Amino acid sequence: MVRRLVRLVRGRIAVKLTLTLVGFVAVTVVAADLYLSRALQAFAVESLESRLAMAARLLHDEARAAAAGRAAPDMRAFTLRAARPTAARVTLIAPDGAVLADSEVEPGDLSRLENHRSRPEVREALVGRQGRDLRTSATLQAPSLYVAIPVGEAGRVSAVLRLALPVSEVTASFAALYRIMAAGALVALALAAGIGLFVAGRVTRPVVEMQTIARRMAEGDSALRAPVRSLDEIGALGRALNRMMAGLTERIEALEAERAKVTAILEGMVEGVMAVDGQGCILWMNERARVLAGVGAGPVEGRPLLEAVRNADLHEIVKEARAAAEGVGLHRELRLTRLPVRSLQVTAVPLRLGAGAPAVVMVFHDVTELRRLEQIRTEFIANVSHELRTPLTAIHGYLETLLEGGLGDPERAREFLEIAHRHTERLGRLLADLTDLSNIELGRVQLRLAPVALGDVVESVFGIIRPKAQTGRVVLDARLPADLPLVRADRDRLAQVLLNLVDNAVKYSPAAGHVTVSAAATAHETVEVTVSDTGIGIPPADLPRITERFYRVDRARSRELGGTGLGLAIVKHLVLAHGGELRIDSRQGQETVVAFTLPTSPEDGSTPPHDIGQEVDAAEGGQGGHPEKSPA
Repeated sequence: MVRRLVRLVRGRIAVKLTLTLVGFVAVTVVAADLYLSRALQAFAVESLESRLAMAARLLHDEARAAAAGRAAPDMRAFTLRAARPTAARVTLIAPDGAVLADSEVEPGDLSRLENHRSRPEVREALVGRQGRDLRTSATLQAPSLYVAIPVGEAGRVSAVLRLALPVSEVTASFAALYRIMAAGALVALALAAGIGLFVAGRVTRPVVEMQTIARRMAEGDSALRAPVRSLDEIGALGRALNRMMAGLTERIEALEAERAKVTAILEGMVEGVMAVDGQGCILWMNERARVLAGVGAGPVEGRPLLEAVRNADLHEIVKEARAAAEGVGLHRELRLTRLPVRSLQVTAVPLRLGAGAPAVVMVFHDVTELRRLEQIRTEFIANVSHELRTPLTAIHGYLETLLEGGLGDPERAREFLEIAHRHTERLGRLLADLTDLSNIELGRVQLRLAPVALGDVVESVFGIIRPKAQTGRVVLDARLPADLPLVRADRDRLAQVLLNLVDNAVKYSPAAGHVTVSAAATAHETVEVTVSDTGIGIPPADLPRITERFYRVDRARSRELGGTGLGLAIVKHLVLAHGGELRIDSRQGQETVVAFTLPTSPEDGSTPPHDIGQEVDAAEGGQGGHPEKSPA
């Protein structure tokens, strides 16, 4: 209960103001009561003294006559007679301090009374002055006023007449006055409490309103303003609060705009950016960093880095960056094995944000494609070297044999020369394909786009391939609808595409196999051309890479059949250059289907030459063409 009251007093300014006012009034009333009590007490004593002094002077002559005779009965009778009208205690004292007579003491007991010469009022009377003293009476056990006058004549004191009355004789009438004063005090305190509550309410109401407004402002209601109804301190406080909120709003808006600008810049970066605090928790990361690190949707701020990105190398980079000197960047390459596998170049810089361990800011640059291209370049060089070395070694061996005496045997010499000739043809095809592929990638080949009848091109390609197909007992079949629209293409390059695809299909089809070329118009103003065979098919694991340079499913069989490994790479680039798409589907041991699209064209004649490099760059994002591969 006491604690609740203490909390109420401490927590409410209205209660404090009311208690202050009530306390002030209470102190004032108590002080006034004390002053009035003392004043009344002094007035009562003075009044009583005047009354006793007047009575004593009226009894002076009788007292002198009674003291002159020194007769005990006369003095006793005098004191009794004098005490009756005044209700006072009357005492007649000799100059030596002995009590001659007392209205309250029997004559026989006077000897037991102590000598009164030392009493203050008696000493004053013995020197000829009126004396008084206020003390507790030993007889009555109550505060009493004693007044003494000298009795005598011609300046000689023959006795002292003393009258005494309890002060309560006068102060008894003050009880009603004290009750009135107490009632007045209670009324004053009640009025003070009422006035205090009223005034405190008037004073604190604006403060409470401002408290509510300040709380709502702190919660984000920046448009709210405190009411200003007066010119006093409360009004000044409201105006100051409004000015503060206006300034704070401006600063917050400026900071928000700056933060939005920085966030937009960071979110728009191609590189991933992540900040980690001294405890290893994520402070912030942009969307690109989420993608690169494989972090899913949802808030990540405050999550431990080890929980969000489970990669030990990344945590080692953070530790090394914290140990580095401030402002010194740490450069490492990181490989994330989570699918898809990525290679990241990480730059980590320590950043001190407080007294604890430094934070770390990391920038992730995705070098996956760069590393892939480097690998492709390495494989390309190795493949080209191998493809050149094999026929050159064979040619060198057979020619060396001929030079060492093989010319003496005409039949063997001719056989060796024919083998060397075949290898030179293979080298020629390889170099021609490499030259074509390089020219296409470098944009040195221009497409002469014109309306082309697909049936004519297919027939010309079949005319070239038919002898090989007949040798392998493979049936060629063209299924082209009569109303097939013309395509917008370079006739020679389209023939090269079909020649590569049909030649591959014939090569890898068994005896009595079928190779079918079909076409159909689509709803997107394109024609889809399909080359299907009943050959050995392509394993699913090899399909994604089937159009890479020199990629072969069965290297020994491909070389045996005379392939260079560049045919499908050239096909992919040429199809992309025409604005089409290439798709390869296969069921191992059953069939392979290669489909590509070509845009249709109105029959309005030829179009200007077209830069094939631009089409390849546009179709492949400017990466120079790195398609999927097939067993060519």
